Amino acid sequence: METIHEKSGHAHCKEHVHFSAEQLKDHNLEIQIKQQEGQVDIHLGFLQIHHHYHVSFCIKDSLGQEVCYDQRENLHVEIQKVTPTSDGEGHDISLNFNAHREKLLNEVIHIQSKDEEKNLKIVIHARVLGKGKGTPALKNGIKCYKVDTDEDSDAHSDWQGF
Repeated sequence: METIHEKSGHAHCKEHVHFSAEQLKDHNLEIQIKQQEGQVDIHLGFLQIHHHYHVSFCIKDSLGQEVCYDQRENLHVEIQKVTPTSDGEGHDISLNFNAHREKLLNEVIHIQSKDEEKNLKIVIHARVLGKGKGTPALKNGIKCYKVDTDEDSDAHSDWQGF
């Protein structure tokens, strides 16, 4: 890893970190899934604030072929599709995720068997970087599909100043 310093016209300098190809090769680009009884933790890694992501992953479960869920359960996670895996031992899940604030986000959704006897809590974890904090490398299965405009920026303000 090397740090490159950029001098600008201002008194401060900007630093950018560049990783060698060897270091990037060892970086895990897969969504981390940790399963325990009744709960699945999905770790998405680093995301950017005010970005909307389409996320796809596969979990192992014993809910059966048909499941149900409440699409309005979480304002920041919208389940798009839940389909049984080809081996019948789990489900492929597609959802939309809104990185609505900085820091660590933990968003919860639930899916349950059609007969409502079994349910599964899914906790989605993401570390959200603020504006100007860098652009993260997205893991496999994560795609950005929308960026909200920053309403606090000077470009969108009609404030004329003094």
